[in-house]
Amino acid sequence: MTKAFDSFSKNYNKDLNDALRLTGYDSSTLTKAKLLKLQALFPELVPLHFNLLDFGCGIGNLYESVKQFFPNASYTGVDDSGESINKAQSRFGNNSIFHNLNSENWKKTQYNLIFSAGVFHHIPHDEHKNILKELSGLLKPNGKLVIWEHNPFNPITKKIVTDCVFDQDAVLIYPHQMKKNMLGIPLTNIRIVYTTFFPKSLSFLNVLDPYMGWLPLGGQFVTYGEKIE
Repeated sequence: MTKAFDSFSKNYNKDLNDALRLTGYDSSTLTKAKLLKLQALFPELVPLHFNLLDFGCGIGNLYESVKQFFPNASYTGVDDSGESINKAQSRFGNNSIFHNLNSENWKKTQYNLIFSAGVFHHIPHDEHKNILKELSGLLKPNGKLVIWEHNPFNPITKKIVTDCVFDQDAVLIYPHQMKKNMLGIPLTNIRIVYTTFFPKSLSFLNVLDPYMGWLPLGGQFVTYGEKIE
């Protein structure tokens, strides 16, 4: 994460939607697609009361929709950008929980699910393993750590990243490297799942997405593992 996002917080969704125009989707639709994928990966969490950490929450887009997919989730968002946290708090009011990365408050909770989407490609790669290790230390037994990233094998994704104003510092991550870092923490039951295969013009094919997770052509990939104690 980077404090440089302070300057992008005001127009974040507009800038993101401009970059996504090639796909036909907008930021809200893709946020819901992420939550739908999480729901499919971890259906056992849907009815439960559980703690969810959104690591790199930005202006709170995930919080806006999380209750539609996990009605009983207790959400905490954390980000290094103070302006993004301020905007998230102003968007959703006092019932929402957002913290600056430097705060110790978010570290006082143990989480059943820690989710980070589109964050690690902004972090120097040599820092990834230590951050993943710190996050895994906040998991409850059987808790899940889920990292959602752009797929560097997908040419459309690479163009979107190139065109996105706040991705100018992005260094895309290869799936095998993220898996290797998780193995070294260690977590167990580590998997890589590819997703986001079709633009809006071919959205009728999205029903195939759950069956194509092995195919490294999706626009995004998810790496996840589980803490066993």
